[in-house]
Amino acid sequence: MRIDTHHHHKKAGENLAFVFFMNLAFNILVIVGGLATNSMAILADCIHDLSDTISIALAWALEKVAQKDSTEKYSYGYQRFSILGAVIISVFVIIMAFVILNEAIPRLFAPESVDAKGMLIVAVVGIIFKSISVYRLHDGETFNEKAILFHQLGDVFEWIAILILSLVLMFWDGAPYLDPFVSIGIALWLIFNLGRNLYKSVEVLLQKTPDYFDVGEFKNLILSIDGVNAIEDFHIWSLDGIDSVMTLKVDVDFEKNVEEIKKEIYDISGKYHVVDITIELD
Repeated sequence: MRIDTHHHHKKAGENLAFVFFMNLAFNILVIVGGLATNSMAILADCIHDLSDTISIALAWALEKVAQKDSTEKYSYGYQRFSILGAVIISVFVIIMAFVILNEAIPRLFAPESVDAKGMLIVAVVGIIFKSISVYRLHDGETFNEKAILFHQLGDVFEWIAILILSLVLMFWDGAPYLDPFVSIGIALWLIFNLGRNLYKSVEVLLQKTPDYFDVGEFKNLILSIDGVNAIEDFHIWSLDGIDSVMTLKVDVDFEKNVEEIKKEIYDISGKYHVVDITIELD
């Protein structure tokens, strides 16, 4: 039995479209601000923010694809395009974080003066733009949204750090090394969190049993159904980190109401985000 459900991908597409246009507008501000202030933290974010926009555009496009119904070529539908997007985006952002590290580390040993007041203005604008994007994505369900959420949340932390840094530099001329130091901290934060998201996304692609699915509990519930003797074969995997597919072979007593047994199995499975169920009774 197939339960048609694309609602979370439709919502994800809407969220990512909003965040994309927010970042596109902000890109211009970051480029101008970075050139005007000569701040490594802001100049690094020019690269970082460009990767934001590209990543979000890709995520948005793949979420649109994920909403398509199944076809002869893709009999399970296109939901896995969402998780594919999460993998690509996570890898891309991690690479960009290493680019930031490569630019920032040499500045630790050869710090340059920056325009602290200009940094302060850009930081305030950055916090506003990025906080709006985080709020829009905070209740997202898909791995795609989570990948972009971590990226945007990292941006919020970065701009808060730049705001604090600009205030420090306004009153302490001897601390220009703090500018690249902030960039390094944010880059490491991104590598760690996007690395975790990448790991979880790859697990889904490799058809690992979903983390939220308690196999022992599920089997006990099935075995407790009147007329079920044993579970002979069982497989479950996730399409996109949210909805799952299951095949189940059950030894039943055919003197019982077989249709009622199947209905109970469907009802139990539905509580676990299982949207495609194949049941074989033996």
